[in-house]
Amino acid sequence: MKFLLPTIFLAFLIIGLSFVSSYVLSPREEEKSVWGYLGSNGPAYWHQLNETYGTCKGIKQQTPIDLKVEDFTNSTKIELNVIKPTDLILLNNGHTYQVQRSEGTIEKPALHEDATLKVDGETYYLYQYHFHMPSEHHIEGRDLLLEGHWVFKTSSEQDAKVAVLGVFFDLGERDEPGLEPIVEIIDKQPVEVNDHVNITISLSEQIFKRVKTVYSYDGSFTIPPCTEGIRWFVSSDVQSISPSQFKSLKYVLKYNSRSTQKRLDGGEPTSHGPWKPNID
Repeated sequence: MKFLLPTIFLAFLIIGLSFVSSYVLSPREEEKSVWGYLGSNGPAYWHQLNETYGTCKGIKQQTPIDLKVEDFTNSTKIELNVIKPTDLILLNNGHTYQVQRSEGTIEKPALHEDATLKVDGETYYLYQYHFHMPSEHHIEGRDLLLEGHWVFKTSSEQDAKVAVLGVFFDLGERDEPGLEPIVEIIDKQPVEVNDHVNITISLSEQIFKRVKTVYSYDGSFTIPPCTEGIRWFVSSDVQSISPSQFKSLKYVLKYNSRSTQKRLDGGEPTSHGPWKPNID
């Protein structure tokens, strides 16, 4: 009997710990972090992971899509205005590296009133920007090394409109100055998940100056819950990153790209051969 009691106690202890651990590993507030980019929690399964992710299966138009060279022949005119280098934060949200103002929260950053995207008489204010590797949008069936997403919102608290500028990066011989402050932080000490560091960086002044031709379409966010009704502007003006910058960004971003989605217009690439951009 004296050997049986410790055994029974140990069994109850194991069962009790299993209940505790199951709660710790899967509380409701952690549901947002269930999704990922590989395996059974990857993009193909997002709509099954959470009832609020049902839109990821597609209702109208999902993002990203495979673009054709012809798409850029009817370019949309946009006006980009940025502020000079300023103090911001660089955070690691577990899925990407993101730049935003220190005010607000990770889920709801404060708007940059001096960094705007203007189109069709409407003004959008920069909300945050982040990166995907490889690029999420494709051109003629080919992805590029990196894609930056600059997320803008109108100032209205209710029914705010969202616009996203997508910018491609591919391998070149020189560093991209607009990314160098981020790379310097990564090289010194990568930011831990759910943590952030202060960063002084220009709100993409150099990058925006080289955005000339953009294709616009109505799509979605590329992460759960894949909300639709997002106005997209994808630039055909590919930026250059150096091999050393690519290596540093690859170290922290790894693979965080959603697969291309079916186009609403049913358009298919005219060629799936290698697309060779002109590196500026």
